[in-house]
Amino acid sequence: MKALLYKDACVLWKQMKFMLLLVAIFCLLPNGFGLNAFFVAYAGLMLPMSLLAYDERARWDSFAAMLPYSPRAVVVSRYAAGWLLTLFAGGLYCLGVLVRGEGLAALAVLGWVVAVVLVCQAVLFPYFFRVGVEKARMYLIVFFVLLLVMGAGLAGLLDAAVPTLPTLLALAPVGVVVGAVVCLASVPAAVGQYLRRNW
Repeated sequence: MKALLYKDACVLWKQMKFMLLLVAIFCLLPNGFGLNAFFVAYAGLMLPMSLLAYDERARWDSFAAMLPYSPRAVVVSRYAAGWLLTLFAGGLYCLGVLVRGEGLAALAVLGWVVAVVLVCQAVLFPYFFRVGVEKARMYLIVFFVLLLVMGAGLAGLLDAAVPTLPTLLALAPVGVVVGAVVCLASVPAAVGQYLRRNW
């Protein structure tokens, strides 16, 4: 597992240094457009997808089959890369909150963003392992449009309900735990889809 994560770290550093730098900058610096939270989601979703796309183009699965790694180890390493990237961006976000002197509301936002990222990983990763990232592009577009619509609807409901900050703060850890449970529960499905992959 450590070797697989090391390989992913090498690919990230060689191919996506610029994107990692953007994640670091936008998570740390103040801005009025909510880009801090967006780049946490970007790190947790788009960077792992890019890693999968690079592996797909390089036929990594064929090479990995000759190495002493089980399909489960390969799949879990992909999930672990997504979790570590989310943790990396979330840590930078928290550091940015301290530097900018923002309040607890920013931490509640981070909790909900992490929860959404984990649920999205649970939904997307098994499909990616089945058909590959290249074939899944249309699915991705539809998924993110639905996510935006649901997010806008949820924001409207929250505005109507006018939740208090303590409520948002109290529910954020619950959201993260639920997201983590859903994400972990999707791992066996992802392993099964990986074994039946057609890319």
